[in-house]
Amino acid sequence: MAALAGVRALQRLHQPGTFQRCFGLIPVQLTPTCLPRRLCTAPTGSKERKQRDTPENVSLVENLTLMGVDLKMVRLRQPGVLRKSFTNEQAVALFLDKKGAPTNTIASIISRYPHAITHSVQHLEQRWELWRKIFNTDDEIVSILYRSPDSFFRSNNIANFDNNITFLTSLGLNTKDLHRLLTTAPRTFANSLELNKQRVAFLKEIYAELGGKNPEQFPKVVISRNLYILTRTTTKVRTNFDSLELLLR
Repeated sequence: MAALAGVRALQRLHQPGTFQRCFGLIPVQLTPTCLPRRLCTAPTGSKERKQRDTPENVSLVENLTLMGVDLKMVRLRQPGVLRKSFTNEQAVALFLDKKGAPTNTIASIISRYPHAITHSVQHLEQRWELWRKIFNTDDEIVSILYRSPDSFFRSNNIANFDNNITFLTSLGLNTKDLHRLLTTAPRTFANSLELNKQRVAFLKEIYAELGGKNPEQFPKVVISRNLYILTRTTTKVRTNFDSLELLLR
């Protein structure tokens, strides 16, 4: 009964031409050394100055404005992006456009997670393929990116995402469980593999304290019932557990 109470307590935690016309951009030709001149920013020197001394990239600001990006939000969330000498805004936007993301969705994604425009298309394609192992359609992925863009763009470590899938599967979670996790709590997959392992180990410790006899099954039960559990800090989980202990006394 104590183990069941523990689970219940933890549950409470909680086509390019079309693209250019939509954004009002002028079609330009790619060059061997850079993306379209007006829609990307080429390196201007061998080394960038410190961010606090580097002015905003005017060309980049103009491009993002044409794309409908909220610059006020960008400056609030990740202002350093606007000072970069090279960005990949057009290629990233075209990539999302081809996956079915509307122009306003693309602008919203970049506004809320500006670092998205620093990724290469090759990296994005590789990550998309991994996500398609869990989702059946591109529309499902676009929907998650709109709700939580950092879950897709935050990490450059594609292997980490793949390793997290392997680890979570080893706990007994099936494809349906992974689908629910990635849909509801995508940050679980953005966690480092080591962090997720630590939090699972912590859940097993809690189960042992409750007198449980099958610690290997406990994480699966908790995760499947509380999809956000691996995005919570151990401190929050511990606080919730301690409150339960007081009630049980």
